[in-house]
Amino acid sequence: MAFKLVVISPVKNVLETEIDSVTIPTVDGEITVLPKHMPIFSMVKSGEVTVRTKNGVDYLACGGGFVNVTGDKVTLLLEYGVNSEEIDEEKVREAKRRAEEILKTQADEKSSAMAQTSLARSLLELKVARKRKRG
Repeated sequence: MAFKLVVISPVKNVLETEIDSVTIPTVDGEITVLPKHMPIFSMVKSGEVTVRTKNGVDYLACGGGFVNVTGDKVTLLLEYGVNSEEIDEEKVREAKRRAEEILKTQADEKSSAMAQTSLARSLLELKVARKRKRG
């Protein structure tokens, strides 16, 4: 029995599809939502979302946000979300390299914080892209 998943970020609707289950990284640990799951509203932490459909498994890299589960629908409201198929590994590797360079230069606090965020996002996207290739 399939149910609906909607993933939204401030810049775009990331995904809207029928799924069999979804695994989400919440601040209290990973949860897997199955059909007819009890209602939940929780904070989502940055990480990997695993989406299972009748056609297979897909992965999303996600920033923090919220998940709302209601009967036959799961809604993820995220700081950012990117489907593994949309990840350009070359661009991500370049962003990772730039962030590492900034962190090596003893930059000011703001630049360091931004570089750390960029580095963490790059590492997550590379992990998700590699999973797609293996799967």
